[in-house]
Amino acid sequence: MIRGFFLVALLLTLSPAVIAQSEDISTIPNKQEITDKMLEVSRLSAQEQDSRVSRILKEQAHSKTPRSDFMFCTGLAYLGNYKGQICLGCASENGLGIVDDLSQAYTWYELALTNNIADEADAKRAEADRDRVKLRLLSAYPHPTEDDLADMVNAQKTRIEQYQEQMKNAPK
Repeated sequence: MIRGFFLVALLLTLSPAVIAQSEDISTIPNKQEITDKMLEVSRLSAQEQDSRVSRILKEQAHSKTPRSDFMFCTGLAYLGNYKGQICLGCASENGLGIVDDLSQAYTWYELALTNNIADEADAKRAEADRDRVKLRLLSAYPHPTEDDLADMVNAQKTRIEQYQEQMKNAPK
């Protein structure tokens, strides 16, 4: 009985640490996690999606929930939402909720720009972000070629199409 009490007390003490640690996880989400998040996000109204992603973009660098924000934006990005794609570009560039990866950052910014961004300020921001990341990529050695960059973007487009197709067939 006493042993059980101490075990429960220990678990209750560790729970906040475990929860906080889960926000620091920076692994790349797998296909199932992405499609689950796509399904979850798709259930929200367009207004709820836009409101939340706009808040995330505004506060991303100071977020207390970087992994949750990253995963929400992942769901939106794979659904084709340009703000979600910009969010993933920023997260990938700065290591917010995910390991920093300039190749992924470039890819997500470029994909956002292919979505015919309606808001001119968002389009200019995405273009400036993409160009800044591309310059950083090209300043490293060895650096990717233009063909390498195009291949990365095309591969991600294909993944997005596959995940969207899988989500259509998923039970709701």
